[in-house]
Amino acid sequence: MKIKKILKYTLWALPLLIAAALYLWLPDYPDVAEWVFARGIFRAVNTVLTYLAGIWPFSLTELTVVLAVPAFITVVVLIIRRLRRRGGRKAFVRGVALACGWVLSCTALLYMLTHGCNFYRYSTARLMELDTHTCTPAYLQQVVIDLAQKVSDARLEVQTDENGCMQLSTSTYKTLQAADEGFDVLAKKYDFLRGSTFCAKSVQLSHWWSYTGISGMYFPLLGESNVNTDQVDCYIPATAAHEIAHTRGFAREDECNFYAYLSCSVHPSADYRYSGYLLAYVLCSNALYDYDEDLWRETRAFLSDGVKADLAANSDYWKQFEGPIEDVSTSVNNGFLTSQGQEQGVLSYGEAVRLIVGYYRQQGFVSQNG
Repeated sequence: MKIKKILKYTLWALPLLIAAALYLWLPDYPDVAEWVFARGIFRAVNTVLTYLAGIWPFSLTELTVVLAVPAFITVVVLIIRRLRRRGGRKAFVRGVALACGWVLSCTALLYMLTHGCNFYRYSTARLMELDTHTCTPAYLQQVVIDLAQKVSDARLEVQTDENGCMQLSTSTYKTLQAADEGFDVLAKKYDFLRGSTFCAKSVQLSHWWSYTGISGMYFPLLGESNVNTDQVDCYIPATAAHEIAHTRGFAREDECNFYAYLSCSVHPSADYRYSGYLLAYVLCSNALYDYDEDLWRETRAFLSDGVKADLAANSDYWKQFEGPIEDVSTSVNNGFLTSQGQEQGVLSYGEAVRLIVGYYRQQGFVSQNG
């Protein structure tokens, strides 16, 4: 009986211990992270989760967040009312503590299996055999000029609104439904991008979500990609593609930005192609500005007025939400990314430039050597 009692009150910690072991062990064993988890366990678990989440047309993540506070308050009230009764208080408290332990422990393990382990898989540079060594400012300038020309050409294929800014050619719902089509094209060449994705979802409270400075979020416990659809239209497709990259087994933000660009560039929709090139242009252009401001100014001549209008609209949109909420959100996000081994935290989003430049080198898109 003693053994059964010990097991009853200690077995809840087993999932948490497994999750902790994976967190501490996998960084040293990328082969296991890649072949056992990213291409094995993750794909199996995520296929089920994304299918179940895809049944519902609305964001389950948003519903969970909205109901979390009243649900928590209700549970606390019920617990207090139960504790006010006489008899069986100790047993009740033990039961509540045990239930909470199981929920937290299982959540930790599920997170590791649906997202956490993917931080430690092979890097994209290794998977695609990309040379990501630092390039010269002159070579980066050539990349930025090429992207400026491509995004300007792609801009001619999209629709515009009464203000002359890019407007989605289909409804937001239909646009998000097509977010995985570029990945399906890439997966024919890159098997590691194979996976099951049913859709990206719009967040109904997107306007208020913008105060956090976040344009999209992947919720791994549900396998659900969420997009802030209040932002300007030109960034919605690329944001959706970024979140879809998480469902294909990539956790690092820089890699998801790179795959957003890459999948959008081969997408059948002009909206996605433009949005992907715009994302890549902005990332590389900002990096060039940090390298050499004079070289950056020279590239602006290759950018069309339409693209400049979209960039200005995007800047104006986010300025209205600047404040303490965004600062706190950025700090929390930075802490999370750092804890997962991304030493540069939110700055790791800029590491996508190395991958884009490496892809340019590999494909020979520009002639100058870096």
